[in-house]
Amino acid sequence: MNRDELTDLAMRFIDGRATDEEATALSLELAANAESRRSYLRLARLHAALATEEDQLADIVPISTAHPVPAGFKRWVWAIGAMAAVAAIAFLFHLRGPPASPDGPEIVATFGEMRDCRWVSAGENARPGDAVTRGQRLQLSSGSAVLRFTSGAVVTLLGPCIFEATSGNGAFLTLGQIKARADTPASKGFTVNTRTAQVVDVGTEFVTAVAPDGQSRVDVTSGEVYVLLDGMKSRHRLREGEAFSVEAGQAQVMVRIERGDGTAAFRFPTIEPPSNLDYADRSAGHASIRLVRGALRTVSAIPSGAVELLIDGRGQSAQDSPAESVFLDNNAAGALLMDLGRAVSIAKINTFSWHQDRTPQNRVRAVQKFTLYGYDGETPPAIDGDFEQAGWRQVARVNSDDFFRVMQPIDRPAQQACSITAARGAVGRYRYLLWAVEPTQSINPLYLNNTFYAEFDVYAEP
Repeated sequence: MNRDELTDLAMRFIDGRATDEEATALSLELAANAESRRSYLRLARLHAALATEEDQLADIVPISTAHPVPAGFKRWVWAIGAMAAVAAIAFLFHLRGPPASPDGPEIVATFGEMRDCRWVSAGENARPGDAVTRGQRLQLSSGSAVLRFTSGAVVTLLGPCIFEATSGNGAFLTLGQIKARADTPASKGFTVNTRTAQVVDVGTEFVTAVAPDGQSRVDVTSGEVYVLLDGMKSRHRLREGEAFSVEAGQAQVMVRIERGDGTAAFRFPTIEPPSNLDYADRSAGHASIRLVRGALRTVSAIPSGAVELLIDGRGQSAQDSPAESVFLDNNAAGALLMDLGRAVSIAKINTFSWHQDRTPQNRVRAVQKFTLYGYDGETPPAIDGDFEQAGWRQVARVNSDDFFRVMQPIDRPAQQACSITAARGAVGRYRYLLWAVEPTQSINPLYLNNTFYAEFDVYAEP
């Protein structure tokens, strides 16, 4: 490309008049020729100097090769100055990537059905049937998009979501939520990696989600998956209806939630039933528990049982037994504080709930929704305000409706167990544990009901 051609093409791009093909040609020229990059920088600086009489700065608009850049882009160049040239080159490289190999990039998936998609970058603008190449990063702002992998696996991105197709049978989820189905022979072993876990499909359908702070979560809709944690050789097997999450951090605190058999035996797939052999059981004489925020339900028709029921080693004897349950007043959050008597190394924390009244779909008080905090000092921090700012350390977050993807009341398991463990050693060393519990939506939209908690078991070593 000679100097005149480069000048004309560069100015068309800076002014927002370049076509998609012209932007591609400019990207390739800048990637291959250092002198062309220097010339482009000089032109961009000159354009910035000539733009100083423009109106005040407009909103920053990302460069799009699919749509003309509005006049506000000139004002953006003026405001940013020479940095705009560097950013434009970087964006071209990000948008178009380096020159393709003679064989072309490897196609690992294609786009299927899309609904109300908005992409972070205007340059993405994907359409059904478009190819997805190995290593391509997809940043969906809102809506949903289906990807059909060459192995036969089908993944639905749910915005907001940042997702990368790493192969014809694998991907990396940085942020957001996806649904995956791998029900063909070739897709067995479809793998989704996150920053804290690896989910390996063995012929199933599952949902994986990643929070901004690194928490990863998976729940199995059908079949089973294996979950492997970073740096660990052992794997965790999840079957249909089971859910699992792992917090970011050195301890890799894990949360597993399972549905029970709906009997007083409290039988679960892998979680043991309520026990009187744990460290915190009242009979052992180590622990005490009390309500430190909120109030128990005291309405005469269905009053809560005493807080001490949470450490008596038993669950409820029936599916709707308020007197054997501990629950807060409607529409109110609360906090339960357990004192273990001394700082101990905690291996596992199990919590249990059970509720279903005469109406089969009324299981609103079965939901487990809380954040667990710990503290290892002699005197617990304040509980009136932000817990972490006061000195409490967040251990785990639980919302079983999210885990089970509850869409209708009947989808919610009536009997639930939550087990908090760590991938490496202990969950932590604490004297105090604080459950910050939240109410959940009732069948009656005027109320938020609180959970019928049955038992809090803490397994620990002095």
